[in-house]
Amino acid sequence: MHLEYSDEQLCKMVNNPKEKEQAFRVILKIYQERLYSLIRRMVHCHEDTDDILQNTFLKVYKYIHTFENKSSFYTWIYRIAVNETLRFLEQQKGQKQLKELAARQAGEFIHYDIQSDNEEKIWSLLTEGIEKLPARQKVVFKLRYFEKMPYAEMSDLLKITEGSLKASFHHALHKLSAFINQQTA
Repeated sequence: MHLEYSDEQLCKMVNNPKEKEQAFRVILKIYQERLYSLIRRMVHCHEDTDDILQNTFLKVYKYIHTFENKSSFYTWIYRIAVNETLRFLEQQKGQKQLKELAARQAGEFIHYDIQSDNEEKIWSLLTEGIEKLPARQKVVFKLRYFEKMPYAEMSDLLKITEGSLKASFHHALHKLSAFINQQTA
């Protein structure tokens, strides 16, 4: 299957009943892996990630006719995935998240210059601290820290002002720093 379709071509295919199924298969192939990675970083559990990804694509299929081509197709789908993830996280509020991913990701994502044998412990504390953040701060922190997403793109995605996003990120950093310092004191 040839995957080099423009957003405009996909929109035309989606609006043609004879090509809608093919367009959706193309969309799945193009975006499934990227969205899985995004969601997995936010929820840490493969089964939950699969459920959220499935719900995301069900909504994409159901509402694809409403895509107006005002943003990129990926931005539109990304927004759906983030909203589905936020909805899931709100439902799971109060439950402890799994920490098995922390040890595997310590070397891959941590950017602190830790001069100790406690790198795994610090990473575990960072992961735990992130899970204690309010939902908005958690999403902003993860998008900025892990995804390296610019504030302008986050603003478009989440429909929140850049100033508010910067404040959320700053508060998240402050809370995480305080949490880690408290736990290691």
